[in-house]
Amino acid sequence: MWKTRSKLLFTVGFGIPLLVFMQMFMYAMYKIFGWDIPFNLLWLCNHWMSRLGWLSVGHFLLALVLLTFAGTGWLLTVRMMKTRAAIRKLRSMEIRALSRELESTYHDLGQPSFIVVDKPSPVAFTIGLWRPYIVLSTGLLDMLDAEEEVAVVYHEVHHLWHRDPLKTTLLSVFAIMMPYIPVLKHTSKQYHIVREILADNEAIERTGNVAGIGSALLKLLRACPEPRGAKELTVQSSFADTSVNVRISRLLDPEQDVTLRLPRYAVLMSATVFLLLSILFVWSIG
Repeated sequence: MWKTRSKLLFTVGFGIPLLVFMQMFMYAMYKIFGWDIPFNLLWLCNHWMSRLGWLSVGHFLLALVLLTFAGTGWLLTVRMMKTRAAIRKLRSMEIRALSRELESTYHDLGQPSFIVVDKPSPVAFTIGLWRPYIVLSTGLLDMLDAEEEVAVVYHEVHHLWHRDPLKTTLLSVFAIMMPYIPVLKHTSKQYHIVREILADNEAIERTGNVAGIGSALLKLLRACPEPRGAKELTVQSSFADTSVNVRISRLLDPEQDVTLRLPRYAVLMSATVFLLLSILFVWSIG
């Protein structure tokens, strides 16, 4: 069930922007290079409004296209640069002997890359867009027992296997750059929650019980593990994050079905945007 929800949310959060980008690209090619591309909604919108004398709207559409492309590229570049800078900083704090020891211990999990940092506060997250790393702190390793450590590693390995930092970053960037489709914002948020639940499920399945992951999560919460600014500086999937209340409910009652619903106004507004485009399309070819 949760895997299906994850695929559905990612399909919506990535598929809608992809369709919009394709339409914008074709429209930009028509405006800049004169490409005659049939059945492009933005082209039809511009053509119909031009016939009505609304030339300024066509210019606004071109500005929107260029701003969306430029803004998306800029935001992704910033995220990548901040992530690289964060990884370099983490490397400067790394205890390489402990990192290699963990990689040797968990080599059967696809040889994940670990970065163990010399930090007294407990920290656990997965970072990196193209090559993800599992980051753990010495404070965390000292605080957890063997069962809890294994559960946390399995949780983070799930994020690493599925490249969750990259996927959540893409959805969040699309949501920021397309605020006129508000369902993307809520899809991105709920996708993040679902990925955390699936990572918890991975740990539970591999350890055979909820004790390890549950007690580790509670310990991290009591210790206030993560500085608030960490998520602003990097791209990561953190073990202790904003979806913690939902995760605790799931751990206390694994059979409980947590309902995740999109706000009605977001769905309605997003549907209205597509409906208006469809009306313009039918009007233009009618």
